[in-house]
Formats: sequence, structure tokens, C-alpha cells
Amino acid sequence: MKKLLGSAGLSAALLAIAASPALAQTEFKFTAPANIPSLGEMLSNILVLLFFFAALLAFVFIVIGGIQWITAGGDKQAAASARDRITAAVIGLVIVVAAFAITVLITSALHINIFAPEGIKLPGGDSVFK
Repeated sequence: MKKLLGSAGLSAALLAIAASPALAQTEFKFTAPANIPSLGEMLSNILVLLFFFAALLAFVFIVIGGIQWITAGGDKQAAASARDRITAAVIGLVIVVAAFAITVLITSALHINIFAPEGIKLPGGDSVFK
């Protein structure tokens, strides 16, 4: 089995190396979908979604920890586990908020607005990823 996997891996690696010169002969051009006009706007939307989902996930873990704490009854180990879950979720939420604040601080210091609806823009007005 090891020999079969090894030879299959070697064959795949050799095929990838042999096919790579053909990749240089084509020109790659980014074509955005109809509803996303630029790569900068897409990256901006992805960044905003990442911050949103991270904060939402932290909130969900706080709620789960609260429910565990309420249903722990007299079990000290279950209450401690719930308290640890809430503490970790609050620390995660603080990290997400701090990362967002640092991102906003750096972008405002560099006069780059990455949270604009039109995407990542340079101070001159041209999009970085257009």
C-alpha cells in the first residue's frame, strides 16, 4: 500500500512539474462576477464578514456557556467548565474587537479605507485591486 501511494504521489508531482511551463503561456486576467465590480471590493467584503462571523461565534459561545452554567445545578465541575467557556468567549470577543480597532486605526493613519463599499482604495482614488 505504501509503494502504491508513494508511486502515485511521485507521478502526481512529476505531472505537476511537467505541466507548469504550459501555464506560463496563457495570460491570466481576473474577471469579477457581475455583482462584484473589483477584487478590492471582494476582499473588503470578505474582511467585514470575517469580523462579523468571529464576533457572532464569540456571542454564541457566551450564550452556550450561560446555558451550561444555568443547567449545571450543583455540579461544581460543570459550572467551572461553563465559566471557562464564557471567559474564553469574552477573551475571543475582545481580540476580535481589538483586531477591528487596530485595522481601522492603521487604515485611517495610512488614509486607506478598506471598509468602503467600493473596496480597497488608495488616497489618490484608484482601487488597489482593480
